[in-house]
Amino acid sequence: MPANSPDPASTWNLPEADWDALAAYVHSHPDALEDGATVRFDADTGDLLFYASAFCKPAGWRYPFLEPVPGTSQHGAFVGRAFHDPSTGFVHFEVIVYAAAQALRADYESDVSDLDYVTYEQAVEEAVRGGPADEDWLHAEFARLHHRALR
Repeated sequence: MPANSPDPASTWNLPEADWDALAAYVHSHPDALEDGATVRFDADTGDLLFYASAFCKPAGWRYPFLEPVPGTSQHGAFVGRAFHDPSTGFVHFEVIVYAAAQALRADYESDVSDLDYVTYEQAVEEAVRGGPADEDWLHAEFARLHHRALR
């Protein structure tokens, strides 16, 4: 599929100049998504970091929004990152749901769950990877950002 496809599951292949333009847009537009979700550019890694909020979150989201969003006074929930491989042009996505791990930890430490430690660690690893709704949301938010920044 072409890079400008609205399909959130599409494969993105961007020239380095387009990726740089996305990063510059995010840097100069603190509220680039304008829907309650937040995206930040991490200058150290070159990644785009996506945060959900109560107003814009993956389907079925059940976690609180307790993480500080860098460069703002807002709190959100980190859902994942997009990063660009300049050698291939491909944009890769990684779902990382820290809020899921925090919820499991709270349950484990308060003895709400009856998990042994090994099962708990496995559950955390799985939960942090998120699910299809988290991945769909991350792809859709990237597509919206791409549309706003490079139209």
